[in-house]
Amino acid sequence: MSTKPNQTDKPNIIIIGASGHAKVIIDIIERRGEYNIIGLIDSFKAIGSKVFNYRIIGHEKDIPSLKNSYNFESAIIAIGDNWTRKIIFQKIIKIQPDLSYISAIHPDAIIGKNVKIGKGTVIMAGVIINSDAKIGEFCIINTKASLGHDSHLKNYSSLAPNSTIGGNVKIGSCTAICLSASVIQDISIGKHCIIGAGSLIIRDVQDNFKVFGIPGKIKEKITKGQKYLYHSESLKSRQKGSLEIITDKVKWQKVLAEIGRYDFYHTYEYHQLSKNPIENPILILYRTGNNKLIALPLLIRDIPNSDFKDATSTYGYAGPISNNIDPKFDNSDFIINLLSYLNNNNIISVFSRLNPFMPCQPHVLRGLGEISSQGKVVNINLKIDINKQRSLYGKRLKTHVNKARRMCSIRKAVNEEDLQTFINIYYENMDRVKAKKSYYFDKSYFENMMNSSSFDTDILLAIDSETNTIIGGSMFVTTNNIVQYHLSGTKNDFLHLTPTKLLIDEMRLLANKKGSQFYNLGGGLGGRDNDSLFNFKASFSNDFKSFYLWKLIVNDSAYKELVYKKGINENTNFFPLYRLMDDINVNL
Repeated sequence: MSTKPNQTDKPNIIIIGASGHAKVIIDIIERRGEYNIIGLIDSFKAIGSKVFNYRIIGHEKDIPSLKNSYNFESAIIAIGDNWTRKIIFQKIIKIQPDLSYISAIHPDAIIGKNVKIGKGTVIMAGVIINSDAKIGEFCIINTKASLGHDSHLKNYSSLAPNSTIGGNVKIGSCTAICLSASVIQDISIGKHCIIGAGSLIIRDVQDNFKVFGIPGKIKEKITKGQKYLYHSESLKSRQKGSLEIITDKVKWQKVLAEIGRYDFYHTYEYHQLSKNPIENPILILYRTGNNKLIALPLLIRDIPNSDFKDATSTYGYAGPISNNIDPKFDNSDFIINLLSYLNNNNIISVFSRLNPFMPCQPHVLRGLGEISSQGKVVNINLKIDINKQRSLYGKRLKTHVNKARRMCSIRKAVNEEDLQTFINIYYENMDRVKAKKSYYFDKSYFENMMNSSSFDTDILLAIDSETNTIIGGSMFVTTNNIVQYHLSGTKNDFLHLTPTKLLIDEMRLLANKKGSQFYNLGGGLGGRDNDSLFNFKASFSNDFKSFYLWKLIVNDSAYKELVYKKGINENTNFFPLYRLMDDINVNL
């Protein structure tokens, strides 16, 4: 063959690989104008086909003969997968050991002082490499990624677009840092690791692990060469989902009906009546093509004196609800979609109380922030025999309930006067226990709870038979097969009659008639399970359910800056910490 495409004095090179990654490399080489591309090598595409205006001139095995025919001495490997890139290099070095390799550095990349870059490495547009960083051979640093000072990226490793690596970080060979992931300073990550998209790494990672989440948590042990890049053929078996933000009542309720299993804390109406003026309710809906649904209700709030927002759940037990989700569900695409929405809307943290009676909440949120135990709640198991339920009462409780039934009658609140009486008793109760201001719901809250079409609210009143005085009241909310003991109060002069115990017992009887299955009495103050309030509730049942909180920091630097500006340095579990002085996020 006598073809001599090189008509310039620039060195001839070939590009090994003809995928989309090759297009990016071609663009870089053309912009720099230092080499003359004479063609591409690819063992899976037809010879003569083109990428841009460059022909595929042969396969890897043809390199020795092509080298002489086309007069080239150098190449660059245009393969995005780290392990495959290594295998191809090892294959070619046996075929053509004297072939040299160039690096491709986009002219718009910023390279700091004393940076060392190995052969075969590709650095794309918008990349920032800070001083004294070291990049090994055949690495990829993708669009807008940044590598901190004194960091070391070892051979065949890669940084995906928008990934951020702090100073003095060590990243092992063949490790992939995926889209928008971040690694804080002074971290070591082993070889053959995969750091999932959007993850935040704050601890060292050993060899051969997949890590996902904020903060990053070990998801699974992996083998070297495990795939992290997917092409259209593989995507057919991986269901991608889409995210929709719902604020309309009709759409919101339609989603709940489609999912089927939810509590009143998830409804549109409860979000509207429980929010404060600075909170905007949304329902984040994630849906896949195979009809897997996740719906996450949140209240979005502006953070004063900043450009940021955060999100919290309603008072009570909320968290995500889902359909067709099981413990094996791969939530990685959900995480990517959710983090993208939160980042794009400047939402820097999310807090939610989870619901002990909703299935798969930990599986939906796995690897996304922190799920921590807040204690236990007391459930009366309505699925067992009604007499068995009562047999589980403490001996003293049975005595008090029997006495209260002799001394009191019970009826439902039926009119405006009954509702106002209950409100007055509830406020009196809050005064007695010195409750925080946020527990003093206004009258419209109680009215809307009673009049809601999305859930059933019952207020039971206890009436002293001797004086015909309403001495106590309790509000219960039933949704689907769950009864929630919501609010309660007793007049100070009648505490000795323990009417609340009677009202809880009465609601148990009514709930059994309705066919409900769960009757949640809640936990202690602030979710504790070791105080007098919890002990009072625990006298009704020993069926305890774990109660969890979900905390997610989306933007770690912004979060820390807000905490710093507030001058907060207390060692506390309060979240988000920058609202310590003006919020009640972790109190139930």
